[in-house]
Amino acid sequence: MRLIILFLFFLTQIVFAGTLSPTEKAIKEYIDNTRQAQLSLLEKLVNINSGTTNPEGVYQVGKIVQRELDKLGFTTRWAEEPANMHKAGTLIAERNGNKGKRLLLIGHLDTVFPKDSKFQQFIPEKHIAKGPGVIDDKGGVVVILAALKALQAVNALDDRSITVVLTGDEEESGKPTSISRKPLMDIARNTDVALDFEPTMTLDTATIGRRGISAWIITAHGNESHSATIFQKDVGDGAIFELSRILNTMRAKMAGGKDLTFNPGFVSGGTSVNFNNVSAQGTVFGKTNVVSKIAMAKGDYRYLTPDQKQEFEQKLKHIVKEHLPGTKAEVVFEDGIPAMQPTKPNIALLSKYSQASEDLGMGRIKPFDPALRGAGDISFVANIVPASLAGLGPMGIGSHSVIEAMEINSLPVQAKRAAVLIYRLTS
Repeated sequence: MRLIILFLFFLTQIVFAGTLSPTEKAIKEYIDNTRQAQLSLLEKLVNINSGTTNPEGVYQVGKIVQRELDKLGFTTRWAEEPANMHKAGTLIAERNGNKGKRLLLIGHLDTVFPKDSKFQQFIPEKHIAKGPGVIDDKGGVVVILAALKALQAVNALDDRSITVVLTGDEEESGKPTSISRKPLMDIARNTDVALDFEPTMTLDTATIGRRGISAWIITAHGNESHSATIFQKDVGDGAIFELSRILNTMRAKMAGGKDLTFNPGFVSGGTSVNFNNVSAQGTVFGKTNVVSKIAMAKGDYRYLTPDQKQEFEQKLKHIVKEHLPGTKAEVVFEDGIPAMQPTKPNIALLSKYSQASEDLGMGRIKPFDPALRGAGDISFVANIVPASLAGLGPMGIGSHSVIEAMEINSLPVQAKRAAVLIYRLTS
């Protein structure tokens, strides 16, 4: 009996390949045989700075990708944003046909690293590769290209409707997003399935839901006076104490809710305060012997459902109204990226993706916890497209930091999964 139990234990640890069609086997072999080419293309893209604030670099990366898509028979074009947004446009590539589902593949060309960043170079080290955007999202772009090249190699792009949309400002979208994301949303209205190629958190998960993100700005006002008079009836408690009261009440009464988080990312107060939204920098003047006249805090809040968003805003408005003596305050909300809710069609799409992975011998795919995932471009179309799935890019660590790195083997793994899924959805 012990031997049987031991045998069954090891048997359950083995991942068996399922049934792949001859065409799917050819897709798998093509990607396996072009691993080095995938890595070389990624190195070329990573070594070009394409920080959101460097539109020229974004376009340089985009033109390389555009040439790759042109070779695959896609019709490519750029959708430009208004000049006053100072952002790169969106690269769009289309193939139209009549077979299967109409697909939208989403990624982005920009990174968070500015032109003067010290983190600029692609560095391979054994099983990992370091570099700006190596997983977020240049690795995802290479996964898209590798999958499409494999499909082209087996003539599986013919008569298919596939549109690739690669934004140039995902990391800091042009405002208002009703303009900067209009090309993406317009295309989504004629799409059956949206697949997003931002990095996966783990190789056995994909994303069926992403939290939305919006911003809040609280401004508190007090009576400027000599510090010796603070708390007196005609002076009151000052703006900084009022802002502190609001922030602490938020933490005490609203923290810990499921799928809802909020964070004050910038706080300042004194006699005068100035904040630059473009540079995210502020200046403040104040003296220790003066009761503060103004205090300001700016932060974000993340949510999974519209009801959570509305409840947060109502509670915060109520907290802000309860002023300390001699003070007043107001809160303003700025909508950002909507939520991608974990719908039944998204779960069904995940099941198809998981089946493709299992048939490739790569194991089952589980849903990733939406509370642990931030917002992204797919959220702009999640309420438009019948089914959506995200996190199909490579796996790594350190996104948005100078330790960003990719597990090299995850690149072909994700390309094979995506290619087989696309093939099945469009056949």
